[in-house]
Amino acid sequence: MGPTDTNGAEERRDVKDLARGGFITFVGKLGRASRGAFLWVITLLMGLDVQGYYSLAWGIVSTLNKIARFGMLRGVVRFVVSERAQAEGNGERAVGTALLIVGICSVGISAGVYFSADAIASFYGKPIASALQIMALSAPFMAVCWVFVSAIRALRIVLYDVYVMSVAGPLILLVGGLGVGWLDLGLDGVAWVQLAMAVCVSLLAAYFFGRFFSLCACFQYLRQPVRLREMAHFSLPVMVTDLLYAVLTQLDVLMLGFFVSAEMVGVYALARRIASAMLKAPQAFDPIFSSVVSELAVNARYGELSARFSVLFRWILTINLPIFASLLIVGDLLLTMIGGGKMQALPEGDVAAGMQVLFILSISMMLQGSFALAEPVLAMTGRPYLNFFNNTTWLCTNFVLNIIFIHFYSMGIVGAACGAFISTLCVNGLRLGQIYRQYAIWPFDFKQVKPLLAVALASLSGVVLRDVVTEPTVAVPVALGAFVCVYGIGLAFLGVEEEDRKLAARALRWVGKRLGRGSGSVR
Repeated sequence: MGPTDTNGAEERRDVKDLARGGFITFVGKLGRASRGAFLWVITLLMGLDVQGYYSLAWGIVSTLNKIARFGMLRGVVRFVVSERAQAEGNGERAVGTALLIVGICSVGISAGVYFSADAIASFYGKPIASALQIMALSAPFMAVCWVFVSAIRALRIVLYDVYVMSVAGPLILLVGGLGVGWLDLGLDGVAWVQLAMAVCVSLLAAYFFGRFFSLCACFQYLRQPVRLREMAHFSLPVMVTDLLYAVLTQLDVLMLGFFVSAEMVGVYALARRIASAMLKAPQAFDPIFSSVVSELAVNARYGELSARFSVLFRWILTINLPIFASLLIVGDLLLTMIGGGKMQALPEGDVAAGMQVLFILSISMMLQGSFALAEPVLAMTGRPYLNFFNNTTWLCTNFVLNIIFIHFYSMGIVGAACGAFISTLCVNGLRLGQIYRQYAIWPFDFKQVKPLLAVALASLSGVVLRDVVTEPTVAVPVALGAFVCVYGIGLAFLGVEEEDRKLAARALRWVGKRLGRGSGSVR
């Protein structure tokens, strides 16, 4: 077999793995989106104030959890792939070293938050100290969970990630939220649910990890770590980048918690949760794409990497465009429905502000979701410092804009949304410029015009039906149903690319297997 045949076979393998892994993980991300149902339950059963307090407290803890895992989502993938490629073992050495690193970091973070909870609560002037202490205990469990899940990802297997993070985790939160809401256990009850979820998913991740790796071997290397310095050197900038990104994603809530009421923090959190649906597609493809990028970058095959990126960008665009358009069509109805009676209890101006936030954040997350995969390209090709620079620029820009819009112009939650949009627009333009200059990677091509035309036609039908049907509980499913049908017909009429047909066919086969057998994995 010649080099051309080999490259063609590898390309087919990569596209196949991206399609398989991306679809499975996307289904999982939709399941993880049910975390929004957790917020909804808290809002309905306990009120917007409790949901706002929870969003603020969890925003603080989840941000610091990025330090606890020390960049190991990518570090474990890289070193497990490297170890297996060089026939140096099955990857247990890398996992054992990673467990040692995250163990030290996570315990330190957990203790730090626990003992500083009163000071943090005093700073914000909100009763969240006890909830912070409870949720801080989740850091070691989540860090270990991510190490195990990332090791399985390195094998290009993402199904167990879905089981752990997208099925078990959200389900525990939802059931627990219903329980503490019914018992009226308040904010501390919600915090205990969060901790219980972390413990359960870490145990489940360990179980699945044991199917592919030896836990005993990992613990042996835990006592005698190898490549410790090399792994720490790689993961440190990744951790800093992850931390900056986490601060970015939570910055609005963290700053709003200081300037506005808990109820308005709750409204913003609901709007952001709905808009974050457009981040599920890139998050779905990221695990397997990182592995593909790592393998291609080792041999400096940047032309092939550009081709993979272009295909993946079109898939993300095809998924995100209808989500974006749907939110613009029925987003206000969704926000009102999810907020329930608590939204109607707010002043009319505050409700209107929530609607504006939803639309602005939808545009912002459309941009973020469409170009998010530029980040793993930079990280896995040995330039994580560029991601650090980008996220630092993003953070500083967003912080300054939030101060201007929230504080000086008194725009509240609308100001936070505007700051998020402008800063997101700037940093994604910067990312695209970097990957083009470094590797001549350009994601755009004429094939992407087809989903744009299809979504335009579908949006027209959705808007018409949304205006015709006045009852929100009826208008939402009718308008969305018509939109999906017209979008699908439009794509079929305009012509579907070969890679897209393969993705759809594999998705249908996967669904058929699940419906027919009820279990098993796609390999």
